[in-house]
Amino acid sequence: MDSDYLDNIFDKAVIGANLIKNRKTLTIDYVPEKLPFRDEESKTIAQVLSVVLKNGRPSNLLVFGKPGTGKTAVVKNVITRLKKKSIEHGIEITVTIINAKTSNTSYKVLYDIAEDIGINRFDKKLKVHFTGLSMGEATDRILEYLKKNNLHVVLIIDEIDSLVDRNGDDVLYNFTRANERMLGDGFVSLIGISNSLTFKDKLDPRVRSSLSEEEIIFNPYTIIQLKEILNDRSKLAFNEGSIGQAAINLCAAVAGKENGDARKAIDLLRVAAEIAERERADMVTENHIREAQEKIEKDTNYEVIKNSTTHTKLIVLSVMKSQTGMTGDVYDIYTSLCKQIEHDALTQRRVTQIISELDQLGLITSNVVSHGRYGRSQIIKMAVSSDTVSKALKDDNFLSMLL
Repeated sequence: MDSDYLDNIFDKAVIGANLIKNRKTLTIDYVPEKLPFRDEESKTIAQVLSVVLKNGRPSNLLVFGKPGTGKTAVVKNVITRLKKKSIEHGIEITVTIINAKTSNTSYKVLYDIAEDIGINRFDKKLKVHFTGLSMGEATDRILEYLKKNNLHVVLIIDEIDSLVDRNGDDVLYNFTRANERMLGDGFVSLIGISNSLTFKDKLDPRVRSSLSEEEIIFNPYTIIQLKEILNDRSKLAFNEGSIGQAAINLCAAVAGKENGDARKAIDLLRVAAEIAERERADMVTENHIREAQEKIEKDTNYEVIKNSTTHTKLIVLSVMKSQTGMTGDVYDIYTSLCKQIEHDALTQRRVTQIISELDQLGLITSNVVSHGRYGRSQIIKMAVSSDTVSKALKDDNFLSMLL
């Protein structure tokens, strides 16, 4: 096929209206210097961390709030100010920020901490390799490095609930108890950022008491607050006259009505602007906001399930049908469904791998539940509605009869 149509798209992009002057300000990674409506939360976090400037260990801190309420942005903003102030006063602190959703295993968390702190660059003897060490050995090497260098470490684990859901709380136990293991003049202070208010309920009581020495909750933004946030961000992001107030108001109303998620509101603004630019419009309007909302809310879960392999669909159906959510029960249902449609079942190991893939896609949740001295078990649940699953499978000739 002639590629002229591709050149045509790129040429239009070059000569089209440029509504956005700073695209970075519309990304989720951008942290503005001004964080409206979060002064009190910023003050509380700063007060907890200010002990560092007296060479003391700050209390461990848990920060709770729904997605898009500014938790991570506020913590990063306070940390940036703290680092500047510590340099002014000649006080050395080491700050490492780990995202538990990206570092999706306990060992990967430890490896990333070792990388961030500098162990793997500066100390070959205590290096934490990408693979090959036990969890205990990796932890011991990190703590030995902290003790050896008398480091004052502020360890921030973003989406800490994701770490516990996937891998339990062993890493947290080791780091909340680290200061009792004689770190010399060094210390570890832990800040956990969680999207779940019930996160603490999943922790071992010993971890819970150590981790939540201080707590702070971020409430969702109101529609009025979102409007002001979007106004501020629009001034940074758009050329003058490129977006109308009516479009900003609608954007705030859509995000505020659902869950007060500033991240979603800004994402909606970005997608609307991109649609307007593709249409070579002079400005972003309410219609562009509505188009963006429809585009964002298109059911990607439905598309992923519908286009999955037969065995992946069977596993999804098995999780949905399971009463207990336990791995063994899900596998038994899966093998039974395979027999009904005369398919050979995959091994339990392969099914476990597919479950992990579905977890990463956000189609299911896989939580580790502690039973005390009786060990732990993995509980698997659907993260999407049964209606979405049924809709995605109803046109499959093999599987529609199993619904």
